Amino acid sequence: MAKARVAAPFVQGLVYAGVAAGLLYAITMAYSGQFTTPYRIVSALAAAFSFLVLGRIDLLARWRMGRPGSVGTRLLYHWTAIFALLLFLGYVTQTTAYFSRVILTAWFVMTPAVLAVINVLARAFTARFVPDAVGQRRAVIVFASDSAQVLARSLRESELYHLEGFFDDRSDQRLGRSARIGRRLGHLRDLVPYVRDHAVDVVFIMLPEQGIGRVTELIDALGDTTASVYCVPDYSLLDLIGAEFSEIEGVPVLRVAETPLFGVDGVYKYVFDITVSTLGLMLLAPVMLLIAIAIRLDSPGPVIFRQARYGLNGRRFDVYKFRTMRINDPDGCIVQVSRHDPRVTRIGRFLRRTSLDELPQLVNVLKGDMSLVGPRPHAVQHNEYYRKAVKRYMLRHKVKPGITGWAQINGLRGNTDELAHMEERVRYDLEYIRRWSPLFDIEIILKTLLLVIRDRNAY
Repeated sequence: MAKARVAAPFVQGLVYAGVAAGLLYAITMAYSGQFTTPYRIVSALAAAFSFLVLGRIDLLARWRMGRPGSVGTRLLYHWTAIFALLLFLGYVTQTTAYFSRVILTAWFVMTPAVLAVINVLARAFTARFVPDAVGQRRAVIVFASDSAQVLARSLRESELYHLEGFFDDRSDQRLGRSARIGRRLGHLRDLVPYVRDHAVDVVFIMLPEQGIGRVTELIDALGDTTASVYCVPDYSLLDLIGAEFSEIEGVPVLRVAETPLFGVDGVYKYVFDITVSTLGLMLLAPVMLLIAIAIRLDSPGPVIFRQARYGLNGRRFDVYKFRTMRINDPDGCIVQVSRHDPRVTRIGRFLRRTSLDELPQLVNVLKGDMSLVGPRPHAVQHNEYYRKAVKRYMLRHKVKPGITGWAQINGLRGNTDELAHMEERVRYDLEYIRRWSPLFDIEIILKTLLLVIRDRNAY
């Protein structure tokens, strides 16, 4: 089972990569008769991005393009993001003149159309020869609860399941709002007959806090049917410990703390960081030189400020920033900058407000100490304090620290003078680690560029 789940995104990724690259080749040859080196480079990049990003999209699901939240809409969104990224790379490398607008426009429009046709054909082929692999699965829920409401909402939005209702022995008055999960289909004694008579495919049993023996009896009884059976734990417990379901070599586990950046995903993020930081340093070199001159003219002292921070897995490194203060804090006594802080220089105030003081951290990214996106690194002394004061604080270091992060674009940029502010920042950092994807990084970078223009939390 574990190998099948790994193989599916790999095979799908190959399909998406092949369509993106092959279609560009076909359109280019049909229009101009020459597949030149620039088009070959774009074809290779498109194949790589499609493999990594689109490979997670189920090729056999009913796509329904244009419907909010559907698989097809997600495909359109992801393909548009890939195409926009390729255009951006062409712009920053000043190579857009080598490409035909007609070819690129036709490629952008035709790729999702061809993929939609492939989806229809794949579903039709599978329905003809492997009918059990496609179509919505009929599902019921046993035991109404708050967690059942969460599950029911997800099932209704899913392309894979049709929720028929629930079974419970309690009256609607006792269930209260938990009865809102759907149509009551009967009591527990009615479950097995209903499953048999209505060809139910999946039974979701909500695990109660007490009475696990009763659940065992139900599982034994359902052993006389062909329905798939899932036991769903109390979501409030999972939220409490921040756990997610996963499996290790086929063994089901609850994942409490893990990094998403290993294997192919880790390689992607590394390549993305190195590529963008290299381009950034090349393009911004004149700006950084002017900033360095302005700092030297504004106040005595070094241009670059270095400070020890914790990085991946808690390893120390020196972070680089343009110096924005007249007096550096002595070791062991780091005081966070406040609004109208007299230590901040004139040029330093401008650099901090516009985040230009962070530009030298592109060198940190090239060195491998940081990433473009990730939890912001804190001073070592602050780390030692907050790791004791904030629960799960050190889990931020399961990934490399970033120049920008999910917490920062959600208003948690700047001073953390109250413990509640740091707790909120950590919550966003851990959410970023759980939600990480290539497109999530790109989204955060684009929102960061918009934020620095109007942010009032930086000083």
